[in-house]
Amino acid sequence: MSRDIGPTTVSFGVLGTVELQVAGRPATPLAPAVRALLARLVLAAGRVVSADALTDALWGDQPPADVTNALQLRVSKLRRALVAAGAGGDLLVTRAPGYQLAVASDAVDAYRFERLLEQARGATTGDGPAAALACFDEALRLWRGPALADVGDAEWALAEVARLAELRLGAVEDRLELLLEAGRQAEAVADLERLVAAHPLRERLHRLLMLALYRGGRQADAITAYHALRHHLADELGIDPAPELQALAEAILRQQVPAPAPATAAVPPPARPADQPPAAPAPHAPAPALGAPQRGDLPRRLASVIGRQADVHRVLDRLREARVVTLTGPGGVGKTTLALEAARHADDALADRVHLVRLAALPSGADLPEAVAGQLGVAAGGPGPAATAALVAWLGADRALLVVDNCEHVIDEAAELVEQLVAACPAVTVLTTSREALAVPGETQLAVAPLGVPDGPADLARLGDSPAVVLFVDRARAVRPGFVLDETTAPVVADICRQLDGMPLAIELAAARVKALPPGEIAARLHDRFALLTAGARTSEARHRTLRATLDWSHDLLSEAERRLLRRLAVFRGGWGLAAAEQVCAFDGLAAEEVLDLLFRLVDRSLVVPDPTTGRFRLLVTIREYAATRLAEAGETETARDRHLTHFIELAERYGPHARTDADAWARLTEEHDNFRAAVDRCLDRRDGVDAGLRLADALFLFWNYGPRYEGIRALTALLAAGDIAPAARAAALQRIGLLGVYYPTAQTRAAARESLVEFERLGDQVNTATSRLVVAWEGQYDGDPDRYRAMVAQARRERGDTDDPWWHGTVHYVEALLDLRTGAFERSAEQWTRSLEWTRKAGDRLLPAGILAHLGIALREAGRPDEAIATLEDAAAEARRNPSPHALAFTLVQLAHARLDGGDAEGVPAMLAEADETARHSGNPRCQAWAAWGRARTAYADGDATTAADECRRALELLQEREFPWARYRLWSLTADAAAAAGRPQEADAIRQAAADLAAGR
Repeated sequence: MSRDIGPTTVSFGVLGTVELQVAGRPATPLAPAVRALLARLVLAAGRVVSADALTDALWGDQPPADVTNALQLRVSKLRRALVAAGAGGDLLVTRAPGYQLAVASDAVDAYRFERLLEQARGATTGDGPAAALACFDEALRLWRGPALADVGDAEWALAEVARLAELRLGAVEDRLELLLEAGRQAEAVADLERLVAAHPLRERLHRLLMLALYRGGRQADAITAYHALRHHLADELGIDPAPELQALAEAILRQQVPAPAPATAAVPPPARPADQPPAAPAPHAPAPALGAPQRGDLPRRLASVIGRQADVHRVLDRLREARVVTLTGPGGVGKTTLALEAARHADDALADRVHLVRLAALPSGADLPEAVAGQLGVAAGGPGPAATAALVAWLGADRALLVVDNCEHVIDEAAELVEQLVAACPAVTVLTTSREALAVPGETQLAVAPLGVPDGPADLARLGDSPAVVLFVDRARAVRPGFVLDETTAPVVADICRQLDGMPLAIELAAARVKALPPGEIAARLHDRFALLTAGARTSEARHRTLRATLDWSHDLLSEAERRLLRRLAVFRGGWGLAAAEQVCAFDGLAAEEVLDLLFRLVDRSLVVPDPTTGRFRLLVTIREYAATRLAEAGETETARDRHLTHFIELAERYGPHARTDADAWARLTEEHDNFRAAVDRCLDRRDGVDAGLRLADALFLFWNYGPRYEGIRALTALLAAGDIAPAARAAALQRIGLLGVYYPTAQTRAAARESLVEFERLGDQVNTATSRLVVAWEGQYDGDPDRYRAMVAQARRERGDTDDPWWHGTVHYVEALLDLRTGAFERSAEQWTRSLEWTRKAGDRLLPAGILAHLGIALREAGRPDEAIATLEDAAAEARRNPSPHALAFTLVQLAHARLDGGDAEGVPAMLAEADETARHSGNPRCQAWAAWGRARTAYADGDATTAADECRRALELLQEREFPWARYRLWSLTADAAAAAGRPQEADAIRQAAADLAAGR
């Protein structure tokens, strides 16, 4: 645990009091003022620690008035202490954005301890426990007392103390487990009894004690130990022991506990001098007898691997085709898990031996070949080329699979070493994991994707097909064995997995919170996911213990320009194109011409997800939230959001007016839907944002009208409430609220239409007065006096006067056709729909014809012309698919389904209703959802399932309320009554029949 500095060697200790020691000298006492600073730098293992992080470590939330000078003073004191100890002040380097202690990880006892643990756990998969026990003993001898014993109770120190203490206890448990496997239970019992007393709720210790007692001939004591644990868990936590412990207790009672496997190397090898390197293994070691590769370096799998079976096969297939395979992906996506699982499944057709090299703890700037040689137990003979040559000689002509994990922070050095090894060793195959590819000749890249998440509403029966949900449930049961996925928890778990993008690490951290929080609370708190998801295993690497640490690791590896771009990309929603990134993100130190190269670099580093088919990019939600935090820390949020708003107003004004006539314009608007939402939100957040918001709403009106109408109503309502607006602009906004609500009007949209009519009359705007009057008349399709509404249409015609505007003429015929459809004048309605279709096509509208054809089909169906109706509705469906409009497609499909049911042809109807229901749900169209439920009710009633029919009818009535043609509502009420009666609910049936009769009387 030392670092060479000329003729001297310096080492640092934190496993006890903070200690600095130079070879040949006693440990140097350190002043309290520098202990915490030195410990914080030492635990960074040669990485730069920012000035902000050091300030937080030293003073927390109570920094001194002149914090910069105070930190510099502490640094100066530490340099003087280093010089006084004989280590040299040059160890402490000033390097932006803070300071670096330029030492290798082996100079720090904590990192040496963790490396020895990895070696010990790797050795447990070998021929016997002796080597592993020797490693564990060497690791545990490094401890001189509680970690950081004299640093104090700063938050960072307490967290690190807890982590190291857990590692220490885990190592002790592993060592005791090996003693039991070696049949040395007599040596283990005393330690286990002491540890169980100190940790009465730690189930693994109890399991080991039970085994030790039983194998030592103390069956009764073993059962007593189990009952003591059971009472502790019940009294303090209200839970039972884990199923594994319950099974062990049962096996002890039945005297059916398996004996430990015979050890093949029970006696440790002779100790070697400290200055003698470990002997290199024979370069041509024989393959194991069972025909599987030797996997002495691979750790045991401690948890199930979920949702990666197909990926494992894919990795193995690539390893058979390529000499270098790199698994890429963002932090926490599961690259290491997949690489290790693939290595465990490698057969002797691929390799005779498998070796693992972990680079996560290796500091930047360390000698990589020498570090790799050290991990593999190869006598390096020196750094750099000498270590590479030793590795080449050790691998030789063997068929070896070398797994190199976490290359991203030493990517250049890793690429150079891998290329040299593959070139010199013709039978070696290398599997690497990294957040970016190595870019060496012959490399095959495999992007590791997040786990699949449920799509759409959570169906309990189908959630078992979602790997993300299965992982959540598995990890939740590890901390709360009674956790179940049921009708209540299923939709919440599905939502959690969707919010976390299916990222395994994030899902595991969220599942760990099930121990203390219900899933609903976890889902509600994901808006602050970096504070919530901090419950990683203490024995995992530091960067995987919290979600924030995982992303900090990636962020710290970026250049300043890359960081700048990443945080500014957080203002986009749903994705962006290159031109948008150049316009929005290029400010304050970032030029537009730099964006392309920087964006590709972020793609290479697995932080930005590209879509090569569309040329667009996106951030996973968790990465976007992290980037947004960084944007706020940089003080750039307001500027970036304003630039985003400017860009998307311009985009909306370019494409919005052509939404209904130009397929490309509609596609662009749909593509940027989420960004338009974000732009509207920005307008509402700004005190002076109303004018920009109205400008944006004006450009997006046609997009909203043919798509997410509810969004337009919500945005315009919020803008009207946000500030003073000029009368004409206010009247126009009210008119649009009325127009967006004509198909399923509410009290709000009806009032808005009427108020706009009054305002435009007062302003003397005859054209808009006519339009608002037509909008008010449009309400007559469902209720009110139809003659009054027809008179309003006629008055609107007069007010508009002579015009050659095809949209005006098409809309007038549209409203007249609706009024005729409502009153049962079906033949006349069909004529009006035909005229409306002619004018609309003349206007070049691509989206409305499908809806007109659907209404024409209804008129023909109700007029007793079923064959023409079905043919027209089929044309409408084809039109709606050719020129996508979600409202038209949903409406057409439900009407076609009902027309087929009228003719007794139910073939294909369930699929039509399902598609219509899903489309209507996504576009916020309750009317079409109601017709879909009605169709399901008709199908169920015809099949003799009256209960389902009655339930579906009730759902349809709730969705429709009063927003449907009266004759259609009467039919639905009648079916509801018949279904309720057939289902054995006579009182409900009588009440519904009375309501239907009242409706018929008022038609």
